[in-house]
Amino acid sequence: MKDLVSVIVPVYNVEKYIHRCITSIINQSYSELEIILVDDGSSDSSGLICDEYALKDKRIKVIHKKNGGLGYARNSGLDCATGKYVTFIDGDDYIGLTHIEKMLTLITETNSDTCMAGHTKVYSNREEKHLNVCSGKIYKGNAKEQILPRMCGANTYGQDYIEMSVCMVLLSNEIIKQNHLRFVSEREYVSEDLVFDFEYYPLSKSVCISDDADYYYCDNAGSLTTKYRNDRFESQIKLYKLLSEKAQEIGIWEECRERLQNTVLAIARYSVKLEYKFANVNGRKAAQSNVRKICQDSTLKQIFAEYDDKNIKMSSRAVNYLIRNQHIILLNIIMHIKNTFDI
Repeated sequence: MKDLVSVIVPVYNVEKYIHRCITSIINQSYSELEIILVDDGSSDSSGLICDEYALKDKRIKVIHKKNGGLGYARNSGLDCATGKYVTFIDGDDYIGLTHIEKMLTLITETNSDTCMAGHTKVYSNREEKHLNVCSGKIYKGNAKEQILPRMCGANTYGQDYIEMSVCMVLLSNEIIKQNHLRFVSEREYVSEDLVFDFEYYPLSKSVCISDDADYYYCDNAGSLTTKYRNDRFESQIKLYKLLSEKAQEIGIWEECRERLQNTVLAIARYSVKLEYKFANVNGRKAAQSNVRKICQDSTLKQIFAEYDDKNIKMSSRAVNYLIRNQHIILLNIIMHIKNTFDI
């Protein structure tokens, strides 16, 4: 008897893309699937589209719930997932015909409980294939040391980052259920996937890495990463503190420290850039006040005290210097140039 795979798809206002997503799942070469579509309070026709597919394919279950965000939508799917393995697909993405079969075959051949793959980034005019940097490797009993630090961000040379998304991964439902693992809200933490990873991978006994890149991650207009958020930096600091605690608890803080700090500093620079980019909308005084708040953050000051940035790009090092020394006027000038020329 074939192993059942639960495919959980959070759905929220993606009527333009959900047909493509669901079709790519129901047409998989591996057919022993439990397809769970979680309509997270959509205000468009997404929920109705899901119901229509459920009438055509008995493998599909539809959950309609009040809007609570991506993390909680995934939890609703986990609550009713009965498969041996679980994978997640976002409602505006899609997967290649053999995506699930390839991961399941590798997980069986290597006697692993988890399989990670790469992805293909889809833009309006091109596609970029991103293979997992550890393709072909198997980690038995040491996933937390080898994988989790790389999920925290790149090293100072910008190398060996592993995508922390729970999409493009086949997870053990036994590990999830026995340990009552659930997602935090992305409204509380900026990366609910990474928080989940820190709970899951220390419990995994063997992780295999596929050279598959048939998860198609679509760069749709209005992505959260390109929008202005006045709490972007604060959310990153909150995540940094949580992951720092978790890394210390499981004994991998030294492996994670530099990477987590790299990410905080990158977000600090980006947040400053966005503050000045949207200064005409939010007001120049508000922008300068928010930039000053970032520069004076106590956790950021602590990171600067520990951090050696000699190996990062000169331009990033220069902005770090201005933030560390609270040169607000110079930051204004530099960011005006960066925003004008999109650099």
